[in-house]
Amino acid sequence: MPCALFVPNCKEINPKIMIELVFIHLPKTGGSTILKMLQAVYGEECVMHFERHDCLELAANKKKISDVVLPQTRVIHGHFMYNEVKNIIKKDKPKVVTFLRNPVDRVISNYNWWQHALKTNAEAPEKHRINEPIESYIGNAPSQNKMSRFLKGAKLKDFFFVGFLEFFDADIKTLATKLNWPDVVVMHEKNSANFAPKKQGADDALLRNKIEKYNRKDVKLYTQALQMWRI
Repeated sequence: MPCALFVPNCKEINPKIMIELVFIHLPKTGGSTILKMLQAVYGEECVMHFERHDCLELAANKKKISDVVLPQTRVIHGHFMYNEVKNIIKKDKPKVVTFLRNPVDRVISNYNWWQHALKTNAEAPEKHRINEPIESYIGNAPSQNKMSRFLKGAKLKDFFFVGFLEFFDADIKTLATKLNWPDVVVMHEKNSANFAPKKQGADDALLRNKIEKYNRKDVKLYTQALQMWRI
């Protein structure tokens, strides 16, 4: 469904303010849809997006995200870690937003996306891992506790807003209200009802239990966030 959004003129925004909003996109939490919304609301020229490889390339060249932010940028969005934008947050005092997801569902979704990428990208560096079973994937440290690693150094109470993929539509409306966006009609590419817990068979329950154990930090983070932002 198309978005009905107001697009402000960048020139009308206070030029003394550098970055107004920072959105930390945790993998597989609906951030790609939110990027499109931010571009529609603020104007594409005012939103700067960073993929994870962009952040790694900057670090390899001993540069920070703040070194490449354009003068007209008002919003930064991307797969960057909190510590990679901490200096921007300290300097400009922007509103910091992120979305979380049930850790077990997030890992499973990340695995499915990763396998799809391996099969469709002929130049994928991990091509040799095509068809790697999820049982092996979840045991690798880089696949574990991603949400906690991205937000390391941040405190939940200091965020302007924390949303949840499971409540995507409702949380987007709340965020729009808090940011004084005009009336919007925004739908996720998947109905948020699809993210509700589903009944699992015995094998699925065993797998989910293993994933939960491997991602204890994310489970703790997610539980604390729910208590703070949904209760």
